[in-house]
Amino acid sequence: MHHRPNFHLAPPLGRLNDPNGLFVDGDILHAYYQHDPAFPHKPKRTGWGHAITTVSTPTPWRHYPDALYPDMPYDKDGCYSGGAVVDGTDVWLFYTGNLKEDGRRIPSQNRVRVIDPSGPEGGIYVRDTDNPLIADSPEGYTGHFRDPHISRAAQGWRMVIGAQTEDERGAIVLYYSQDLKQWDFQGELVFDDPAQLPGGYMWECPNLLTFGDKHVLIFCPQDETDRCGYIIGTLDGLIFHVERGFTLLDHGTQFYAPQATEENILLGWVGMPAHDETPTQGWVHTLTIPRRLWLENNYLCQEPLWSALPKTRGREGFGATIDVTGEGAYALVDATGAEVFRVVQGGGTISFNNGEPIACPDGEMRLIADGCAVEVFAGGGRIAAAFAVFGDAAWQAWEPLE
Repeated sequence: MHHRPNFHLAPPLGRLNDPNGLFVDGDILHAYYQHDPAFPHKPKRTGWGHAITTVSTPTPWRHYPDALYPDMPYDKDGCYSGGAVVDGTDVWLFYTGNLKEDGRRIPSQNRVRVIDPSGPEGGIYVRDTDNPLIADSPEGYTGHFRDPHISRAAQGWRMVIGAQTEDERGAIVLYYSQDLKQWDFQGELVFDDPAQLPGGYMWECPNLLTFGDKHVLIFCPQDETDRCGYIIGTLDGLIFHVERGFTLLDHGTQFYAPQATEENILLGWVGMPAHDETPTQGWVHTLTIPRRLWLENNYLCQEPLWSALPKTRGREGFGATIDVTGEGAYALVDATGAEVFRVVQGGGTISFNNGEPIACPDGEMRLIADGCAVEVFAGGGRIAAAFAVFGDAAWQAWEPLE
């Protein structure tokens, strides 16, 4: 039971993956997530789970009944990832419906009205009767066309979607709308410095964020590594002027498919595709703790949204959080005294579990262990790293090493 975290979102049962539909309502942070409640006992039929926490203080996640289940003709093989939009008093969820017919994947982009999401029932979910709003992928793209993320534009709204071209190249496409219902295809984003781009046969889970006059594009190129990163620059029509090339968003071994709110609060999946074999019983994977994002010296920086996590035993499992100043080596030890994780910082680098050093400005580190989720923040926000760590006993403390 010590694997279950207190402050990282984990499913009550089944399989969790991508965070979806993140939005803030007052002091409440809503997080939806890809959920297969019958995993591993039945075939995959992915819907959306729903849970809330508070923005101001660390609060264990409260779970509501699942919000979406694949039960419409256009999504019967899965309600895949997407985002949320708060427009005045209206809350909308957008997601990719997955349909497989005659050996072909037919993606669709759909929306759902949410009524009273912070109420005692966790919301009422009404699919738009005009779904699908975007019925298929455009000419030139395969059925790997998914994960709509919507943000405000100068006039109206823009939607970015992760895509794969017919020649199996990763891409991101752009749509515009005035009313969140009628979406006009603009085309594929073009980058003025392609040498600063990653490869990959599909680019998924895009986020297009705005910080002042800068744009940050987060996405996950699928290839043999499946790493997630970001590009900084400015978007002019379909032209993205690159100022910082593709940079890893997280340096851990389990981090994928992040999503950010309009307030620049980010959650990521502490997991990786096809990495479902863990010692947890009846459930698998967590999300990161909420992270605050900001731009500094042309880096996308991250820190825990909450200033501290309680250091006492919770309902289940055990947590240990410390702030460390300066150079040093620290080990996470369990109740038997065994070392299960190690961080070493100094000389302008940081390393994890004796891995390759990563460039990192020296300074304060925050080391978080919460059930099976371990996160490290360092370098004034430049370095974040998430890991899934499993041991035979509950964590006891972070201890300095000689």
